[in-house]
Amino acid sequence: MARRKSSREKECMHDEKVILSIIVPVFNGAEYLRGCAEHLTRQTFTKYEVIFVNDGSTDNSGDLLEKIVEQNSKFKVIHKPNGGTASTRNAGLDAAVGKYVTFLDCDDELDSTIYEKMINMIERHNADMVTCGFYFKVEAQAGNIYLEKNTYPTAFYKTRDAIKEHLVEMWDSDIMSNVWNKVYRMSLIKNKKLRYRDGHVYTEDRVFNRQFLENCESIAFADECLYYYVRERVGSTTEKYRDDYFSIRLKEFKEFQTHFKNMGVWNDKAKEYVCREFTERIAGCIENIFHSEKMSNCEKYQQIASVIHHKDVRLAVRYARCRSLKMRIFILPIKCNWTFGAYAMGKIIYTIRKHNPVLFHKLKNNR
Repeated sequence: MARRKSSREKECMHDEKVILSIIVPVFNGAEYLRGCAEHLTRQTFTKYEVIFVNDGSTDNSGDLLEKIVEQNSKFKVIHKPNGGTASTRNAGLDAAVGKYVTFLDCDDELDSTIYEKMINMIERHNADMVTCGFYFKVEAQAGNIYLEKNTYPTAFYKTRDAIKEHLVEMWDSDIMSNVWNKVYRMSLIKNKKLRYRDGHVYTEDRVFNRQFLENCESIAFADECLYYYVRERVGSTTEKYRDDYFSIRLKEFKEFQTHFKNMGVWNDKAKEYVCREFTERIAGCIENIFHSEKMSNCEKYQQIASVIHHKDVRLAVRYARCRSLKMRIFILPIKCNWTFGAYAMGKIIYTIRKHNPVLFHKLKNNR
């Protein structure tokens, strides 16, 4: 009589079939979870597991996830106290059993072939990471939808020297700013003990990718757009004021300098990119100030002055060479250290974003 397999043996049999672990952080995402599950079940690649990590949601996400998991044996759910995106993704990494790992935001959308194509590419090249193009998607009022492509030419960099040679252009294309359009080799993450770092609001993806780049040996790129990143919805958190926004961007500016130095690529090209990006981020910091409902106009003016007079901002504008006429106009008051002009420009950007988010993102992306 055949021996009945234990639950652990069954789990091991399932693990052997898992090539890709898909980690999905969830915080109050109930309205998107059914759609997220449908995008995953429609995938042409089937050797995957999905790990939903419920980060202490206060809506009915937890109950809904339990029901979704019951309907698909590939789906798992972890419930944890609220700790933010970094701790949520780390919890998923701890539970993942795939040879490769990727990340998905529950409110985004997927091409049905994304994981089949990316796994084929990473296996074909024996790469540590593969990345694809993606769409920015902005959903505004009255069903107004804006899509913008973001791609990097199809390529395979199979040595550290090749990665270093193209490092600035990779970051400059913005293709390395996110984790959800990438598949990573899990053994490298485990061997190098790579983790998401807490306290990096808005920048946790870039922090993780900087760590990965400093440890990987090869990267493959596909220029096909296979991921739809819903960049903004009316009422989203990106429309709310953050009093630490400038300090976040300042920290990022300094850490990018360290990153390029760690990679041995701190040259004029790298310095110009880092300074240009920081300068353009300052325009966003100024616009953010106008989202405050508590500050008076005088207080906003003073805060803008403290930002543009900051020594690191003054350093950055010396080296930044903004490419589009639009961005050169936007940052001209910052470059000239002109507080009133920066205030007026910030007010204009804020007004455009509030009343026409599609136009705002068209202006932002074509910079």
